[in-house]
Amino acid sequence: MSERKSLESLFTLVHTLKRNLHDQIEGLALGITPMHVRVIKIINHKPHCTAVDIANYLNRDKAQVTRLLSSLLAQELIIKEPNPEDKRSQCLRITEDGKEIMKKISGIDKSMFEKMSVDLSDEEIAEFKRIAEKMARNLNA
Repeated sequence: MSERKSLESLFTLVHTLKRNLHDQIEGLALGITPMHVRVIKIINHKPHCTAVDIANYLNRDKAQVTRLLSSLLAQELIIKEPNPEDKRSQCLRITEDGKEIMKKISGIDKSMFEKMSVDLSDEEIAEFKRIAEKMARNLNA
């Protein structure tokens, strides 16, 4: 397959996935964007998560992350707590309302994966994962 066709296939996959996820999230009427969802997921999975951790993970500047966090704090989906490892920073934690949203998002993630993997064998999915991770590492090198 030519380089151009390979890139077009990847762009099509990424765009279609993002569009479907966006539509599913909007369908829940949660009042948050897909980027807010990414932030909540990071906080949910990383113990002692700070704003700097999120900025680094998303490769965004701190001002962008601060705006995202401000709206999640205002909606009481996350809270700030003192960082036991560094008194100069604060850790972020998901509230009970945030956990309820995570349950709904997990359902969307599961549904999207099932839809994407129709007619794919476990071996094909494992191979795709391996290749996608390798490509991501190559781009980040």
